[in-house]
Amino acid sequence: MMSELGVLAKFVREFDLDSAPDGVLDAARYCVLDSVGSALGAGSSAEIQSITDEFSEWGFSIGTKDASVWGHGHRTNVFPALLINGMMSHELEMDDVHANSKSHIGAVVVPAAWTLADALGLTGRKFIEAVIVGYEVMSRIGMGMDVSSNRKRGWHTTGIIGTFGAAAASARLLGIDAKRTVSALGMAGTQSSGLWAFLADGSTCKKLHTARASINGLVSAILAKAGMTGPPHILDAPDGGLYRAVSDSFDTSAVTSGLGEVYEITKMDKKPYPCCRTTHHAIDGALGLRKEHCLAPEDISEILVETYDVGVLQCGAPIYPASPVEAKFSIPYTVAAAFVYGKVTLDEFRTGAIDSHTVREIAENTKVIGIPLFTEKYPARWGSRVTVTTKDARKLSRQIDDMSGSVALPLTREQEETKFTGLASAVFTKPRTDKTMIDILGIESLERMPDLA
Repeated sequence: MMSELGVLAKFVREFDLDSAPDGVLDAARYCVLDSVGSALGAGSSAEIQSITDEFSEWGFSIGTKDASVWGHGHRTNVFPALLINGMMSHELEMDDVHANSKSHIGAVVVPAAWTLADALGLTGRKFIEAVIVGYEVMSRIGMGMDVSSNRKRGWHTTGIIGTFGAAAASARLLGIDAKRTVSALGMAGTQSSGLWAFLADGSTCKKLHTARASINGLVSAILAKAGMTGPPHILDAPDGGLYRAVSDSFDTSAVTSGLGEVYEITKMDKKPYPCCRTTHHAIDGALGLRKEHCLAPEDISEILVETYDVGVLQCGAPIYPASPVEAKFSIPYTVAAAFVYGKVTLDEFRTGAIDSHTVREIAENTKVIGIPLFTEKYPARWGSRVTVTTKDARKLSRQIDDMSGSVALPLTREQEETKFTGLASAVFTKPRTDKTMIDILGIESLERMPDLA
């Protein structure tokens, strides 16, 4: 009987864009647009620039396999290029989210596929096909395990399953057969990594998880092409299987159920706010209450946010954030910022905004708890209820079952395009931004990948 990885590998090898259901290609185009925009928005990041400068001292060189470092004006070896592109894709916390696998697929699969297709001089059609199979493989590997327990054990799911998505996309672009693709996926699983310890002190290394997943997936495909073998039962092996190592329970049937018929790439959330997706339902609730009741910051006595257990673990800490990273993972901060500023954009994660006495006072009077109503729906639905107690003793509540930008409440195409142009403007002129968007939205017709350097 063929293993789950065998079924996935067959799909990776045999997928044909012409046979994909209606909507898959368009969904893929907009996932690429979202991922590239999120990366380009980080092009002016001081930390990204410092990393690029430092690595240039360690052998950034152009060889036969070179690729663009997005927004940085040069090309280099495919591996350092992918390292930087992969980190940029997750730097701003603006990248897409797949709810049922609790993962950021675009930040792993799109840099891996784009950078490799660029280095190999491949067509846009080959690239977009690789993106689609990468999304399907990565999402399904995540759906096969209990992602709540995975998170509670301290694993960053994106890093754990991202290697598979990058390996699938890379294997497709390298043209290796199904048997070697199984080995690539097996080796991807043995390189899974990523931990949530960064939250304890606001360390900035979370973006390393997406970059390493991209690189490890590519390395797995290259090694498989060269003849190295990987275990076909890496997911459920009794001794050393990934699912047993990182999750309390799993269901391998979810990995292949509906494969080739139901496409998870059509079920992606797109972020309207530049922070952890687990804060977005509460931001929606706060902005809704502010508008509906004309609430001013001085009206607020205290706030209660009821949500799912993982949300409390991940973003419910009562300690006021001391850095932008901590702020992006704080429901109390993001809710307070929403009430004070009436918006949650990149500006609200700058030092001056975080230092606001008014925001701090509201945040320190915000409590986050988990309740069964939302815990039992998670991860299929990420929701919360925000209740404000005013200084004149009113209690005002707003429940969010589906966040803005979710599959149930998607961003419009206009909103997605505006998001891209706003982010890309960090490194590109308006004509260059517009041209890049046109290229991406017609990527399947291009004979060569656009140059994002």
